[in-house]
Amino acid sequence: MQAVILAGGKGTRFGDLTKKTPKSLMLVSGKPILEHTLSSLPPQINEVIIVIGHLGDQIKNHFGNKFGSKKIKYVDLNGKFLGTAYSVWQTRKLLRDKFLVLNGDDLYDKKELGNLVKQKLAVGLAKTIPPSPKYLNIKLDKDNNITGFDYPTEKEMKTGILLATGAYVLNKNIFKYKMVKIANGEYGLPQVIFKMAKKHTFKGVLMKKWIQINRPEDIKKASPLIS
Repeated sequence: MQAVILAGGKGTRFGDLTKKTPKSLMLVSGKPILEHTLSSLPPQINEVIIVIGHLGDQIKNHFGNKFGSKKIKYVDLNGKFLGTAYSVWQTRKLLRDKFLVLNGDDLYDKKELGNLVKQKLAVGLAKTIPPSPKYLNIKLDKDNNITGFDYPTEKEMKTGILLATGAYVLNKNIFKYKMVKIANGEYGLPQVIFKMAKKHTFKGVLMKKWIQINRPEDIKKASPLIS
């Protein structure tokens, strides 16, 4: 099985820190975030496609074409930072069928990813306070199948929502759907998944150990949690 890791962004919320170093190479407990992500991949994954952009050569030089027993290929965005869906679409010619998608600047747990990839189609979810009202609140039915989404209410901004963790199990059927442009002009992957979920069953899988890295202070919080 293949994994697509999205590591092309500029990491603007890190300010000057990411002007010379890509966000995915920022250190958590002495190791780059992306190294933690690669280490968390379950044994089902034998090939990784890393989508690079901002300072992508640093990522290629650091990891080369192999991580342990897993082969690594790279797809360069060539300066086109057009969102998560656009990034995944650039890998479609390299994909076989079922594949895992991850953010290259978040931290995941190997066991939880192992549970995720057992599903035919799935979205990793976390119950958490959203960083902003722009984050989507994922809706599930009684069988934990995804039924749609809405934006958090004022109350939910305090009590928490089911947030997509950026971890998805997809197959090439996703490319039969048009990319969805979101408010910032980029193309959002979750929005395409919700279109696909109207005809295909997606499981919502809770991921309690996911750590989102948005700002430098998140790295400080994450370090003690990484064994």
